[in-house]
Amino acid sequence: MSLGQLQQLAVEIRDALCGLMSHRAAHFASNLGVVELCLALHSTFDFSRDRLIWDTGHQIYPHKLVTGRYDRFPTIRTKGGLMGFPNPKESPYDLFMTGHAGASVSTAVGLRSGDDLMGRSDNRCVAVLGDGAMPSGVVMEAFNNASALKSNLLVILNDNEMSICPRVGGLARYLDRLRTNPFYAGLKAEIVSLLNKVPVFGDPTERLLFQIKEGVKAGLHGGMMFEELGFKYFGPIDGHNIQLLKKYLNMVADIRGPVLLHVITQKGHGFDPAAQDPVFYHTPPLFERQGDTAVLKKKTAAKTFTTVARDAIADALRRDPHVTVITAAMCQGNQLEPVREAFPSQFFDVGICEAHAVAFAAGQAKVGVRPIVDIYSTF
Repeated sequence: MSLGQLQQLAVEIRDALCGLMSHRAAHFASNLGVVELCLALHSTFDFSRDRLIWDTGHQIYPHKLVTGRYDRFPTIRTKGGLMGFPNPKESPYDLFMTGHAGASVSTAVGLRSGDDLMGRSDNRCVAVLGDGAMPSGVVMEAFNNASALKSNLLVILNDNEMSICPRVGGLARYLDRLRTNPFYAGLKAEIVSLLNKVPVFGDPTERLLFQIKEGVKAGLHGGMMFEELGFKYFGPIDGHNIQLLKKYLNMVADIRGPVLLHVITQKGHGFDPAAQDPVFYHTPPLFERQGDTAVLKKKTAAKTFTTVARDAIADALRRDPHVTVITAAMCQGNQLEPVREAFPSQFFDVGICEAHAVAFAAGQAKVGVRPIVDIYSTF
């Protein structure tokens, strides 16, 4: 397709997503945010032979629409219908069932290693990693292993400042610095280019100048952490500019070794209510789209299991200040927002790190705290 056709297709995909929400509860804002990225990936690579893993499986809807499942799309999340996550039984373009566990880089490294052993070294392997999954320990383990293997691998960091709720922790702050510092975005290339023109010869003065030059370049390099982990870092770039995405995807496709492409997207992009409130519109109640507004349909009055659990947790925290609640980036999904507001010192969001959450709770329990680890049983 031409660029204009791809842009028109992006509009049509968003129309299909909005249309779905009038009769089916589904993941919404996250899918709006990856439309252009999905189209750029599928129009740059050939995933009938190349490999694609969507780490955050609930942002798979645009991918499903362009891999032969448009006719069945209204059946998503119904008995006998399409799954709301990748499903290998539906399509050869879905390699694994994936949630938001951060396992994409591990499986991608395994795919790359296996293809190399099977004599298929000429294909490409791409993992789309959500920024909320970055703190997962398994991601760091996979980065470490990918660096040791030195295999050709492309990791796309889809940075939208969110997982399901706003992300937390040191890595979130690091990504925010990369995202917001105009010095990195605008001046870095020009200054590094200027520094590269400084001549280097052989005497001590010039060696010192070379060391200073390399130090300044390192200071300007926004992706220094990824470079130290053995990945060549590119970005951040606009994740809603299809032409720019295709340019960078083509540029990094044949680079030897692991590459990380940092892509900035907006959760809910293209539909103003979702962009303004991406937490509410992560899985919103049914609504009718009327232009750029959403008219919510009447909500059921039935109490959910999640609400009952949330109220029981709140009662426990109220009765005993030594009781805590720990969630793995699922504050909104577990309806814990009022608990977080009422008991901030007893509430802990550790990010998408379920194993860490349980070990963290064990440490609290050992010293007399009474922690509650609040995680979906399916996770």
